[in-house]
Amino acid sequence: MRRFYRALVAVPVAILIYAMTAWGQPSPETVTIIKEFEFSDASKVTGSDWQTPVATYNDAIYYVYVNRQLKTLIVKKSSDGSVSKNVIFDETDQSPWYNGASVGIDRNGYIHVAGNMHHSPFNHPKTGNPYYEYAWQYVVSDKPEDISTFTFVGGNQSRTIPGTWITYPSFARDLNGVLYIAFRHRVKFDTGWSPGIMAAAIARYDADAKIWVMLGGNDYPHEEKTFFWNDSGASGTAYQPYRTRIFFDRNNWMHVTWVVDDGNGSPGYHTHVLYGYSDDGGDTFKRADGSLYETLPITLEDGDVVVGSDWTGSHGSLWYTSYVGVTADGHPAVSFADNNNDSAWWSLWRPGVGWSTPAKLPFEYIPARILTDANGILTAVDGHNKLHRSINNGISWLPYHVETLGIHSTNFDYTYLLETGKLRFQTYSTTTGKVKVWTVGFAGHKTAGAETSEASQKISASREKIE
Repeated sequence: MRRFYRALVAVPVAILIYAMTAWGQPSPETVTIIKEFEFSDASKVTGSDWQTPVATYNDAIYYVYVNRQLKTLIVKKSSDGSVSKNVIFDETDQSPWYNGASVGIDRNGYIHVAGNMHHSPFNHPKTGNPYYEYAWQYVVSDKPEDISTFTFVGGNQSRTIPGTWITYPSFARDLNGVLYIAFRHRVKFDTGWSPGIMAAAIARYDADAKIWVMLGGNDYPHEEKTFFWNDSGASGTAYQPYRTRIFFDRNNWMHVTWVVDDGNGSPGYHTHVLYGYSDDGGDTFKRADGSLYETLPITLEDGDVVVGSDWTGSHGSLWYTSYVGVTADGHPAVSFADNNNDSAWWSLWRPGVGWSTPAKLPFEYIPARILTDANGILTAVDGHNKLHRSINNGISWLPYHVETLGIHSTNFDYTYLLETGKLRFQTYSTTTGKVKVWTVGFAGHKTAGAETSEASQKISASREKIE
């Protein structure tokens, strides 16, 4: 039964603040901060940097988290300000870092939630939960934009997402409303915990047919279609991080980045960051220079390497997750972290140059998270309650005081940022158990891509009205 929680929700308060001074130059940007709501009953399962727990659709906010009773909950804040809550999973495995949930909204308004998975179904405890025999712990709302009832579709072969031994599901929605999901899965069996059994997957949803289609190919030794595979694993085991990140730019191109281990690293200290993009919804993938990945899945041998062992060292140093965005001139930017010294870095791709020598971001904190809006303005997020903004492709940065708490659980609604230029994100405190959802808007800066972006947003809005 759906319940309303007006008393537990903080009244949104808009606070106007100005940027701090950097290099003696005051910023003209004005920042508006709104706390949409908060709850005080979150468990440690709630926060990890791979999740997409916040989604926006038709001015309503949807948010998923795990409470201290280990129930996975969904929250909806409607456009009129009312807030309701419902239970998605009555039982959630208690292991942190893996079993949080992600939410996505398809173009017809149906709400998709996937979570509570770590090598699912293999790792689920033997509790008698009938859903635990299925790989995908996955539900879809029975009605568009309605959180009152959901159907478990993980056991429905025609509707569930492909793959098995599932971990790290994260949703992404493009400017046409098409829903995607990235995750790690197993493709090789009967060989134990050995290198090459894991792969990185991306699937695309057909909202009218209500089916998921796996992207990539099977031009490799195994039958399962997938996006990326390599015959290696950290410390000579099966382990690969594969927390694949998807970002759609103002032209609706899909940009993808992921971290790989060539077998010489160890968990949390990996060797390579890779990149690819698609200009046709995932039917094909290309490197940053426009050359086609002729065979799929992508492998380390033919991958577009942002940084490799020449930068990370022979034993690896990369944190599990990398992030991707696009600058005002339309070129990709990828951020990543050196786990040896908790430092945050990024690299830009340029024609005739390729990927730049990594440059440090303006803080010492991991993971190194950057975001870009439709205008190409860069936002870097640290774990010391600051956002750092750049309008000149990272030549200079201006810091702003905004609550971010532990960056591992500061998770963003990327589609909302692209469509509005505003940041919408979760923060979670392991100390207090409080989860909050914030909306942060900036006004005052425009890059060279601003006019193009505004035009594309108007086109996108017109398309939605037609559909």
